[in-house]
Amino acid sequence: MEKVRSSWASAYKRAKIDLERELYDIEIFERNVAKFLSESFKAGHLVLDAGCGTGRFCFWLNRKGVSCVGIDIAPEIVKKAAFYAKERGASTQFIVADVCNLPLRDESIDGYISLGVVEYFRSRAEVIKAFKECRRTLKRDGRALIVIPNIIPNILVSLRNRLLLYMSRGRIGMFHEAYKKAYTKTTFRQLGRIIAPDVKAEIFDLWLLIYNLFDGVLKRLGVGEKHRRRLRFAFTELPQKPSFLKYFLGRIYLFANKLLLHPKY
Repeated sequence: MEKVRSSWASAYKRAKIDLERELYDIEIFERNVAKFLSESFKAGHLVLDAGCGTGRFCFWLNRKGVSCVGIDIAPEIVKKAAFYAKERGASTQFIVADVCNLPLRDESIDGYISLGVVEYFRSRAEVIKAFKECRRTLKRDGRALIVIPNIIPNILVSLRNRLLLYMSRGRIGMFHEAYKKAYTKTTFRQLGRIIAPDVKAEIFDLWLLIYNLFDGVLKRLGVGEKHRRRLRFAFTELPQKPSFLKYFLGRIYLFANKLLLHPKY
């Protein structure tokens, strides 16, 4: 995990964070996540964001009265998230921790979200550990959402990052070995049954990879953020029905409902 930690730390040192814009963007560009969160969690619930980054989903939930705990493996990121929380008077607690070893009591949280984290794990064993921790800490009626890129985005992002790391001698890029274990919807759903038997997997954000390719080119050509945001919105409005593309593109959303439990776990 040390390579993952150092990659995230260096990435956030370079990143220019506009938290208010990120919070505003959730309901525009992360509609599927926002829908799940809004339908699943209400005021009084406690939700864990496993791999929270700067905590944008925690702050978004806070505005709806939902209590949150955000954890991340990189102290530099957690420090920045805690600063934002203090600055805004938010009640979210941010902790430096490993999602494979959560510092939480059994059955202590109503919800668990992990968005774009699992694909950075180096082995299936680590994914299994994280899912077992999710199961352990969720209450008996708890719900979880875990999101990863589908096969093609997973492989391309992984290879791109390895190339960037190599060419920049480690200064640019994220450590990412997902190309060794690019999950399909079926294999990821099978892993999800570690959390609960009531689990389903769906493909959303079908055109995200293609948008990201366009956005990278336009950014290098000097196209402003305003026009790139319009393009991003246009891509979110494209039809999500071409079924053959769902085998390769988009993101895999794993929904787990712990209401129906294994007799013993």
